[in-house]
Amino acid sequence: MKILLATDGSDTARAATDFLLALPLPPNTEVTVMTVVKEVLHADEVQKLSAEHREAFDQATEAADAEVRRLLDAEVERVRQAGLGASGQVRRGHPAEEIVRLASELRSDIVTVGSHGWGGAKRFLLGSVSDRVFEYAPCSVLVVKPATADAQPASAAAGKDRPWRLLLAYDDSPPARKAVELCASLPLPSQAEIHAITVMPMIRMYRQDIRQQLSWMWQNKKRAAETALQSVATQVGAKGITVSTELTEDANVSQGVLDAAARHRSDLIVVGHKGKKAFERFLTGSVTARIAHHAPCLSLIHI
Repeated sequence: MKILLATDGSDTARAATDFLLALPLPPNTEVTVMTVVKEVLHADEVQKLSAEHREAFDQATEAADAEVRRLLDAEVERVRQAGLGASGQVRRGHPAEEIVRLASELRSDIVTVGSHGWGGAKRFLLGSVSDRVFEYAPCSVLVVKPATADAQPASAAAGKDRPWRLLLAYDDSPPARKAVELCASLPLPSQAEIHAITVMPMIRMYRQDIRQQLSWMWQNKKRAAETALQSVATQVGAKGITVSTELTEDANVSQGVLDAAARHRSDLIVVGHKGKKAFERFLTGSVTARIAHHAPCLSLIHI
């Protein structure tokens, strides 16, 4: 597995590294740690500086580069201490664009980012940056939120004091099936708990909900969804992992997923990003974006 870990030295970025290293990952996992130096001046602007200002600018750039290198070396060492292969890269430019570009170049399987940056060298992991990576990355994206007073880092307990708890949002679309493959590929211990949920969109207006529930087409879709969920349970549970399933109907699909994550106190939500077929394409970008912003747990990975 190839993982691209983007960091800016912020508390959230460190939390993302902590969570990633706590996850049960395949032994051949290779992690590329990257940071992005945002250009302050364009090349033509630098050329217009006076000699005095140019010297000050060069000194400031050298100091910033040294700080970035120290940050990168420290994070690479943390990853290596966890027993994973690691290397580092520094890029210059727009953070989101450089993260997406490098993920494509490396053919990464997962990009890991913090949801917000609070400090550090460049503080590039702002909401807009992680949102753009979430939307445009060519691979799966693991978004880790900062801990709050009500939610301590899952890595502090999951896999140590208690089993991992994963929520798999499933709609039988190609991205959702890839999400199942990812869950099945992780070397999770048998004590791990996976809850697979399908939320069927209910139209609640002018009493259409009653007609919808009674229609034979809707009932056929429910039976197909139940069959698909059982197939998921069989595939993921092949290693002895406990897998529970839930089929529910909700006018707000994303809220249905969020409610399930809260009920099961999930450590990680795994969701397909852009389902194109089954169940009226309920896992659209807007749904996954809402789940990412409002998830009660600290992390979400979309496929």
